[in-house]
Amino acid sequence: MPYKKRVDTIRLIAANHGALKGSPKLNAIVGELNRITTAGRLSTHNGWLLAVLHTTRSLDTMLAEIIAHKGWIVTKSSLGASLITLAKYGALTPVEQKGYQGNLVNVRNKYMHEAGAMPHKLGADSLLNEMHTCIATVLKNV
Repeated sequence: MPYKKRVDTIRLIAANHGALKGSPKLNAIVGELNRITTAGRLSTHNGWLLAVLHTTRSLDTMLAEIIAHKGWIVTKSSLGASLITLAKYGALTPVEQKGYQGNLVNVRNKYMHEAGAMPHKLGADSLLNEMHTCIATVLKNV
């Protein structure tokens, strides 16, 4: 699925779910999702790196807002901690949490914290696919 269609789907799911619909950060989340499409049009490593950045920032904020909406306690503000919290409260299975830790958090960390690490188009696409699956799973279970 092209970036635009996938982002449109994620935006629609997020904007219409009770846990995110009333969020004061919904506009920022939508803006971040829109940047994924823009970054995806740049067929360079820089564009794919931006797609990774915007994908994980939007996911990070969506998960934090879902956790806040539910009133669940998270130990620290990070994508990994959010996944652990979601598993603790049953929104993810432990297997799903570990999978997303490896396929989202660890991949994102490599590109964000390792000088010279640059994603290829397939890697950026895979990350967006994984984020879509993650947010759909979480929203289905909360």
